[in-house]
Amino acid sequence: LTEEQIKQDLHAQILSEKLYNKVTANVKVTDKDIAAYYTEHKSDYSQAASRDVRHILVNNKKLADQLESQLKGGADFAKLAKKYSKDPGSAANGGKLTVSKGQTVAPFDKVAFTLKTNEVSAPVHTQYGWHIIQALSAVKPAKQTPLKEVSDSIKTNLLQTKKTDAMNKWVNDVKSEFAKKIRYQAGYAPSTTATTPTTTAATTTG
Repeated sequence: LTEEQIKQDLHAQILSEKLYNKVTANVKVTDKDIAAYYTEHKSDYSQAASRDVRHILVNNKKLADQLESQLKGGADFAKLAKKYSKDPGSAANGGKLTVSKGQTVAPFDKVAFTLKTNEVSAPVHTQYGWHIIQALSAVKPAKQTPLKEVSDSIKTNLLQTKKTDAMNKWVNDVKSEFAKKIRYQAGYAPSTTATTPTTTAATTTG
């Protein structure tokens, strides 16, 4: 790039920034706007109930029953999970995972959140196979993040959205105004009905 090209690029960039700042100077976000957005998107700021569990997933009930018997006899849950579990996400970790209410398949979810802490379930059938579940912690209750903790982030997002909308509207308005002022030489005005260009054959005389 030449020095002149760099100057032109910087000039265009600075001009664009100044124009954007001027067009969006009066854009505001009120506390009412923030509260309304929070109410409409309340689920985005909530955390479902959760708890720590571990499980062993196998393909058939016969093996699940055998593992249940071994666990009742004092077998180590983590060792059995590492050896037999078909769940790639938790097997290597002794079957441990944290589950959120409503985020797993229904039969698993129901049992996982009704077990007493440290209680081991009977085999549970789901579309993935047979699970043996042990609850490792108490259920952590659902939590709603208060408005005051997310107010600043909501304001930032709303302000950016409003500024973008204002700038787009300004650009479209300018285009519309210029479109009204355009005049075409006779015979050169674009067709308002045709969807494809047309050509007219020249007439010749001999």
